[in-house]
Amino acid sequence: MAQPIRIMIVERETLYRRGLESAFASADDRFDVVSVVSTVEDTYRDAEQQSPDVALVSTTLEGSPGLALATEIRRRYPAINTIIIGAMDSDDELFGAIRAGASAWCSRDVSEDELFALVERSAQGEFVINEQLLSKPSVAARILDQFRSTTTTDPRLSSAFMPLTDRELEILGKISEGMTNAEIGTALGISAQTVKNHVTSILRKLAVNDRTQAVVTALKHGWLSIPEIEDHRTAHAAAAERADGTG
Repeated sequence: MAQPIRIMIVERETLYRRGLESAFASADDRFDVVSVVSTVEDTYRDAEQQSPDVALVSTTLEGSPGLALATEIRRRYPAINTIIIGAMDSDDELFGAIRAGASAWCSRDVSEDELFALVERSAQGEFVINEQLLSKPSVAARILDQFRSTTTTDPRLSSAFMPLTDRELEILGKISEGMTNAEIGTALGISAQTVKNHVTSILRKLAVNDRTQAVVTALKHGWLSIPEIEDHRTAHAAAAERADGTG
């Protein structure tokens, strides 16, 4: 029997928060609400302690805009898939959700069945927000305009085209250099376990089985370039020679 999807609810309004919790509790054994919070501090604490599969983040949150919080959750806890619950059905909020790296977006009047489906698909690693973007041509055009005008590709801006976060893309670049998890951790100032968590997220998002396939997929889509990889490898080799005292 499949394990229930672990859910975190981040919502300011008490009645809506209770309504969400009640809805998931009534959905057989498909879901397990492991955290219901209303503040930024409690969100970070429970994200660390409860390790939810999906976080429902409302844009009505006090103290920090929900979109900013969702962005930070994706940066700190890449294994958590985020769904933005917007205060209103607006192009601006959908655009913001895409930039935040959210797996999906919905308004507050979403039906239970729709919400359940979004949670299930997001937990499986799908970026439903890409489909939602297709129904909003004006938002798609806005993303393309900004994507073309920027000199450096921001994965959050182009998440409708490339689902990896900034950190995941950085780690994928290190993988392309042939670095181990421990070496990547040292280079980026994070633990090897954190690197492993990011790698797991990368493989899931790209629907590949190993690190090599992930790099190949990134090359095919233009997220990594061959000159960039060669530059990384040259720099890595030089650093290794210096460490050995041969360079």
